[in-house]
Amino acid sequence: MRGINPATLTTMTTDQHNYWDSVGADWQRRRPQKLWREFSDRQQIGLLQRWTGGLLTRWATGWIGGGSRPDLLKTDLFDEVASQGIVPWLLASGAHVTGIDVAPAIVAEAVARNTGLEAVVADVRSLPFAEASFDVVFSGSTLDHFESAADIQTALGELCRVLRPGGTLILTLDNPANPIIWLRNGPLLGLLRRVGIVPYQVGKTLGPRALERAVQAAGLDVVETTAFMHCPRAIAVALAGTLERLSRSWQEAFLRHLQAWERLERWPTRWLTGHYVAVHAVAPRGCGVKPPLH
Repeated sequence: MRGINPATLTTMTTDQHNYWDSVGADWQRRRPQKLWREFSDRQQIGLLQRWTGGLLTRWATGWIGGGSRPDLLKTDLFDEVASQGIVPWLLASGAHVTGIDVAPAIVAEAVARNTGLEAVVADVRSLPFAEASFDVVFSGSTLDHFESAADIQTALGELCRVLRPGGTLILTLDNPANPIIWLRNGPLLGLLRRVGIVPYQVGKTLGPRALERAVQAAGLDVVETTAFMHCPRAIAVALAGTLERLSRSWQEAFLRHLQAWERLERWPTRWLTGHYVAVHAVAPRGCGVKPPLH
């Protein structure tokens, strides 16, 4: 594995390792939200296709880079344990994929399921990779589990540090401009955690403008910011669970219906309906952590 520094493999405590291992084990045992997570995987793949402009496919087929494989970092592997995740698609596209996660059991399971995946237990705020190690970094709703904006900024600085000049960052966070997300992550969080509607820890997140400022402060150029995943999630998850007992044709029809909600991204109200804020940024030169913009 490229440029690993064992001294920085993790800054997480044993309690944090154990917590996320237990969450992953619970999802593997119960297999909840299978159809919903398939939809989520498809949306993430669509975002990668859109914002890499077919880069992965062109690289894999030798159109650019002399046929060399692009190096891609995925910042957590929970999706690859809770569902199929996007790593199989990334590997099939020709990328050399490295994953990190704070949970040792999740890392081990993801590697066991995905031949060709390299993965390590690590904290995104202290990555064990050399500078300029990756062409693409995909961070799907990873940084919104930290307790503070300072943690998010530190993680962004690390993601910038490991990107090569001209490299691409694609990142999503919970969208606090969506009233439902604001209630879930704020006033109602304690209640929703107690009754099990929110099954795991959520933390600080940033709205679209604040996220752009934080990404720029890390040394990256923002190309585009958008709202992402617009269907009414609570209703969609409930319906998806019911449809898992029906035929595949019904399931595909349902997934197409959910996809139709993504047209709301073109509406002026997109920040009110999108579950996530998503940012596409590039590294113009060597990056480093810089003071946040105020």
